[in-house]
Parts: sequence; C-alpha cells; structure tokens
Amino acid sequence: MSVTEKAQELGTALRETEEATILQAAEMNLDNDPESLKLITEFQQRFQKIKSAQDAGEEVSGEEIESFNQVQEKVKTDKNIQAYFAAQQQFNQLLQQVNNIINHVLRGESCPPDSCNSCPGCS
Repeated sequence: MSVTEKAQELGTALRETEEATILQAAEMNLDNDPESLKLITEFQQRFQKIKSAQDAGEEVSGEEIESFNQVQEKVKTDKNIQAYFAAQQQFNQLLQQVNNIINHVLRGESCPPDSCNSCPGCS
C-alpha cells in the first residue's frame, strides 16, 4: 500500500472518530444559527479593524476597543460558538496526538501497540 493510500485510510479513520462527529454536529448547529454566525462575523470584522489599525501604527480608540470587548463577551456566552470551539479543540488535540505518533515512528522509535497512548513519544 502506498503512502498516499495510507494517508487516505488515516483520513477516513479520523473522519469516523467521535471527535470528528462532535465537531461536525457543532459546525452544523453553528451554521444553522444566524445569530451566532452574525456574531462571529462581527467579532472577526472588529478584530481585523483593530489589528489593521495597530499594524499601520495607528492608535485605536477606547470606543473601538470597548465595542470589540462587548462583542467578545457575547461570543464567550454564545452556546453554539463555544460548543464549536470546544469540539474544534478536541479534534485538534486528536490531530496533534496522531502527529506525535507519526513523528515518533519517523524517528525510528517504537512502542508496544497496547501502551502507545502512555509512551512519551505518543501521548
């Protein structure tokens, strides 16, 4: 089996994990909530405006920062957004674990399959 075939197999296995299923459900919930999507868009726009101003050496007004902070607080309390962020974080942790295992193997190190999760290179 080629490396690309193994990669496709790994991708399929990752797609079938509980973490991927939860992330997909959280993403669907987020996509189906216009208020949450509007809030994310507003947050991103305000963040980008402040970042662009700072990158250009311009001073950001207290009013703009306060407005951004208010939107940020709303994002923190939005259940759909927080569920999505939490699911995304869990899936990213899984990807990091997989990456650690691949790196461990590439270094020529190995561990018993039944204890891989507890070895220093894989966990």
